[in-house]
Amino acid sequence: MVDKDFAEINALQKVFPESAILLCWYHVFQAVNRWLSKSESGVHGLSNTQKRNEIISFFCKLKACTSVSEDDFKATSAEFCQTFKQYPLVCQYFLKHWEGIGHMWCDYGRRFSHCYLQN
Repeated sequence: MVDKDFAEINALQKVFPESAILLCWYHVFQAVNRWLSKSESGVHGLSNTQKRNEIISFFCKLKACTSVSEDDFKATSAEFCQTFKQYPLVCQYFLKHWEGIGHMWCDYGRRFSHCYLQN
């Protein structure tokens, strides 16, 4: 489990090609929250506090997508873009930075069978 450092992710994939690399939800939340607080997000400042909270809540909904396939996540992603269509910068940010790697930070990508192997 890592933060969203692609140099680290690429190195891990080379050394452990069979392993799934996951993003830490704390770091995902931190990155999204920081971006939403920037003027480039279009939802910065005190007057948009409620809207930022709604966006973060929707990210939590996206994170909770648990179906074995990506279907639930893709449907919820479409719902996210529809819900926040009046904030095109938010939708663009989500599509560019988070949608394509949903398997790394959402619950559907964290469905592993853990077992104890005895010698």
